[in-house]
Amino acid sequence: MRHIQGIIREVDDQPPAADKDRATFNLPAIDLATMPPHTVLDHLEATTHEIGTAILPRMLQAQWELVDAELAEQYRQRFPPSAPQCRRTCRRTGR
Repeated sequence: MRHIQGIIREVDDQPPAADKDRATFNLPAIDLATMPPHTVLDHLEATTHEIGTAILPRMLQAQWELVDAELAEQYRQRFPPSAPQCRRTCRRTGR
């Protein structure tokens, strides 16, 4: 039986890019033979709502993670860690 699968994928535009799947959602297959015809659309609507409310937060979270990582990298490049400064615990050099 066939079903639909939704994939949240991170796609990098810079070569060499390796796409990264962030999340996968499988919509359940609908067996029309086991459902009364007058309830199929109601069932489909309920399933769509349930899966949709699970997909959207995960998609937004993936976007926020990308933005956060990029901002953190930009910050690290602007303010690299400085070398530790020698204070009283350092040995004197030849004087």
